[in-house]
Amino acid sequence: MTNQLQGHISQTELKGFNSRMSDLGITPTLSLSDKKGECLLAHADFMAFEGSFSAKPSPFLMLNLCTGHIGRMKREGEGPSLEGMLRPGTVAMALPETIASGYWPKTQMLGIAIKLDAFTSTNGENIDIEKLIPAASQLHNDPLLTAVMTALWRDAEVHGLSGAFFEQGIYTLLTRLAGYESKSLQKAIVYPLNGRRLQRTLDFMESRLGGDISVAELADLTGQDVRSFTRSFQASTGFSPYAYFTYRRMEYAKQLLVDQSMMITDIALQVGYANPSKFSAAFRRIVGVTPNVWRKQ
Repeated sequence: MTNQLQGHISQTELKGFNSRMSDLGITPTLSLSDKKGECLLAHADFMAFEGSFSAKPSPFLMLNLCTGHIGRMKREGEGPSLEGMLRPGTVAMALPETIASGYWPKTQMLGIAIKLDAFTSTNGENIDIEKLIPAASQLHNDPLLTAVMTALWRDAEVHGLSGAFFEQGIYTLLTRLAGYESKSLQKAIVYPLNGRRLQRTLDFMESRLGGDISVAELADLTGQDVRSFTRSFQASTGFSPYAYFTYRRMEYAKQLLVDQSMMITDIALQVGYANPSKFSAAFRRIVGVTPNVWRKQ
């Protein structure tokens, strides 16, 4: 009887969660719940959106990991405001029982929803919501958060949201986020590039994917010195200039790899690599597999 009741609760929570996403025009490709309905996990593609995020507050603490695309987002309303650049690996958090509006770009997200009080009381370790407020006002490019959320995602695809591994992963995330300081205690703010200067910089980089580029050129384009430009660019995109340029080269390479008639050597040249081995190494570092393996997949 207890198992049946828990199963009913979990399905009810999952339906409500999916319904809230449906209201925003989102259909998840993966949607799972634990047996008690205390934790939900979903992965979905999002179209660009602007407006109210929800008509009524959600009981869940939301952890969101960007898994695809780059763009600027903003969240404001009840709870901490949040604004910045989403890119693959970026983690954002929204507190429970809050209503907000704003916008997000076309993106791809992994979401983990947690009924914080129920989850922590069941598992015997309290996480105070007040300690999570500073983290909720920031976008996080934290390798630990990214790695743990990715591991939970992959494990959930095989084993669902049950077992000590999933619970320990959630506690690792919450403990990390509870340790963040408020913005007022952090280092001085570095101002990001404004929209026009950022777009001019990105367009220039796109035009040079097949050639070479220097940070000094980009800094001159924005009227800054190299050091100031590098900080401003990273504040805008989450990438250093060279890391972003390499990322865009690999995205371009993916498009070329779809054409089976093109040799890997020719593709390497098209994206600015005279040495195919260096291209293959860069592609594997960014994408996770070699160009040949990616093409076969």
